[in-house]
Amino acid sequence: MINRDALIQFFDFLGLKRPLGWIYFRLQTFGLPKIAPCIIRILPHDNNAYTQGLVFHQGQLYESTGPTNASRLRHLDYRNGAVQHEIKVDQEWCEGIAILNNQLVQLTYTSGKTLNYDINTLERLDNRFSYEGEGWGLAGCDGGLVMSNGSNELAFRNEQFTVTSILPVTMNGRPLNCINDLECVCDKIYANVQFHNHIYEIDRSTGKVQRVIDCRAIISRSGRRNFKDMLNGIAYFPDTGTFYVTGKNWPTLFEIRIPQ
Repeated sequence: MINRDALIQFFDFLGLKRPLGWIYFRLQTFGLPKIAPCIIRILPHDNNAYTQGLVFHQGQLYESTGPTNASRLRHLDYRNGAVQHEIKVDQEWCEGIAILNNQLVQLTYTSGKTLNYDINTLERLDNRFSYEGEGWGLAGCDGGLVMSNGSNELAFRNEQFTVTSILPVTMNGRPLNCINDLECVCDKIYANVQFHNHIYEIDRSTGKVQRVIDCRAIISRSGRRNFKDMLNGIAYFPDTGTFYVTGKNWPTLFEIRIPQ
């Protein structure tokens, strides 16, 4: 089996990565509306933070990072990007985060369990949830949660973290695989996809991609080192109607507005 990273690096060496990526993107998204977000602000971000998830709660911004031996839970100041508080998570590869019943729930990649924190104190709680498969992205949704596992399927979970339904996500009739971090806003789900330079707007009832949020202008200003420092992390701030986005090991955090 061909290693995907090696293949991308080979095309990059030949100067073909960008034109081939553009052609593939145009074919994959043919006929779908493509929207460019408006960049409101660019804030500093720790370029050692391998961002796995972002979430807002009552005006406070939280971040989960990986991988193993570098995983953190962070409280960020959304006004200037500064780290207000940080908790190191040993011996776990942490992933997405969301709020459920005044608890901050943090996924782990392959351990099949969550880490739960008191939202007011960030104290680690004894209770935790378990699940099968991998944990990737997580978002609050109608009093419960929606979770990704690296496939094209999103699992809706109730307050006990029990799966209540599965939503297959498709784009132009084909599965949209490798879904990563998530954000749920009204009847839409916004999703990162591994190695993609776009955010996908998904109809929550049908699973169909409705629009493509073209983030190439954001990535060009991100300061990332290479394609492995991918776009990941979406948080919606209801106070302003804007989104905060970043990527793995980016030195930048963006506040953006997605046109309706």
